[in-house]
Amino acid sequence: MKNILLAKRYAKALFDLAVEDGVIDQVNDDMKLIADVFDENKALRRMMLSPVIPPARKKLVIKKIFEGKIDKRSLAFIDILIRKGREEQVQEIAIQFYESYLDYKNIAIVEVTTAIEIDKALRTKMVNLMESHTDKTIQMLEKTDAELIGGFKLKLNDYQYDASIKQLLIKLHKEFDKNLYIKGF
Repeated sequence: MKNILLAKRYAKALFDLAVEDGVIDQVNDDMKLIADVFDENKALRRMMLSPVIPPARKKLVIKKIFEGKIDKRSLAFIDILIRKGREEQVQEIAIQFYESYLDYKNIAIVEVTTAIEIDKALRTKMVNLMESHTDKTIQMLEKTDAELIGGFKLKLNDYQYDASIKQLLIKLHKEFDKNLYIKGF
């Protein structure tokens, strides 16, 4: 089970250290790399979760994987997490660090799903509209899903707006199921 509050505390500690040392962008890149490696490598996740494998072995594996690829502060931070028995939280801490970084840089990630690809003019218009409403710099992640038929889905943090034809058809279907016309002669 993920302990988000614990991950946020560790991520904040690393974030404050990175800001203080002026290496926030480097540590952010490190945390993205760490999160991606953990996400893609199931064997690494299992090894970090295993109570049978001693912490010294886990430190050695992490050092072999990341040494020379990430900042020494990031590597030392993971070393501390393993020493404290928090190695199962490494991926979640990296994710929480990235969220803190986005907040610090005033960036919002918006996920837009459409039936077909968006052209450049519409993309620019959407980004400008969202930036005016959120007062943040918008980074748009675009996805296509032919099942939407038309329209779009917009996701920002925990908020989701579904303006797709598929959703409209689902609503109409539910309405017709509830509101049957009965002939009254």
